[in-house]
Amino acid sequence: MILGVEIENFDVFDKDLAGILIEEGVSIVKEKASGNTSVKHNRLRNLDALVGRNNTGKTSFMGCLSFLQDVITDGCAEASITKGRPGFANMCPDISNPSVFRVFFKLEDSITHKPKFVQYEIGIRANEYKSPYICFEKAMITVGEGMDIKIDTILEINEGKGTISFPGAAEGEAGEVVIDDEHLPAISLYGKLSRYTNFVELFREIRSWFFCSFSSEEQSSYFNDGNAPGGHKHLNSMGSNVGNVLEYMKMRDEAEYERIVSEIKANIPSMKHKKNLPEVLRESPDKLFLYLLLLRDGAPRSTIFIETPDKDLYHDMVDVLADEMRAYTLKNSYCQIIFSTHNPYIIETLSPKEVWIFERTFEKESGDVNIRCAGDDPLVCEMFKQGVGMGAIWYAGHLDSDSE
Repeated sequence: MILGVEIENFDVFDKDLAGILIEEGVSIVKEKASGNTSVKHNRLRNLDALVGRNNTGKTSFMGCLSFLQDVITDGCAEASITKGRPGFANMCPDISNPSVFRVFFKLEDSITHKPKFVQYEIGIRANEYKSPYICFEKAMITVGEGMDIKIDTILEINEGKGTISFPGAAEGEAGEVVIDDEHLPAISLYGKLSRYTNFVELFREIRSWFFCSFSSEEQSSYFNDGNAPGGHKHLNSMGSNVGNVLEYMKMRDEAEYERIVSEIKANIPSMKHKKNLPEVLRESPDKLFLYLLLLRDGAPRSTIFIETPDKDLYHDMVDVLADEMRAYTLKNSYCQIIFSTHNPYIIETLSPKEVWIFERTFEKESGDVNIRCAGDDPLVCEMFKQGVGMGAIWYAGHLDSDSE
């Protein structure tokens, strides 16, 4: 799961941070080890809501992470032009400087199954022909515990040359590495070599991010255009292969299929008395059905990003979805859901530490976004402590910076 993200010189962000980075994480551990139990920090949680007015950067935030995922899996050149992107030079506000992404992770160690804290950084710059290339890459990991905790750099590459911590290396030991393809990050190469466990886990984490578009206007096109037959293991981002997924589930384990479908139908108010809907699927299924099916995937995603999951859902369905998302993150401790919303109902049961407020002055085209956690506001925290829900706090205007 993601504990913090900093985006620099990309899209609408100049240098904006949501959550914490590795240096602050280490500082917090040392403070607690010294006996300071009152130390406060606001990292990204297992369940996070992004709120704010239109065009304040919520969608752009998710879009930046989608771009980063594509850079890791396909290279920066391909990532800059896929999914309707206009090319790197048009996404980088200051083309004379690199765009930088820093992401701080809490991962599950594949051997010990204990938490592992890793930060990954990558810089992408435009060359003289305005084509993107990777100018630097860095990965750091925390080692030790308590007052002895420190940061160890396991990968550092600049302009294609640098060092990497190889399998069996002693702490702090590294070997030289040269990356010939300037479009591919080192993690995309070493993340596929099983001996490099830190990079394999990091690569797998980013690759398994899921950007959900069930609320997109394009979602319903499948039901007019048709889809390829056969079973699919997982839902795609549009949810258009839901029939294929249900077919796969039924063929794989019919009893488990019946259990899951019955459980989902029982949780959706409008479907409680509808029988056999999943077997036919001749009409677009309820979007809530898609969300609940996604949250029951046998291979849970590391992070699910959802834009306005409450769109087109009646208020009782919003309540169900909020409960189901919470249950998903409690069941899968290393997984998280990050969603944007304009609906106070869906954040009613969240805590201030789980709500992130995006604001923008609109004084310039980019670089004037501000991201802050509601948990940093003493008044909001006190109201929540007194029993006022976050939805009511938001509706009353207390999440707005100009509120009195």
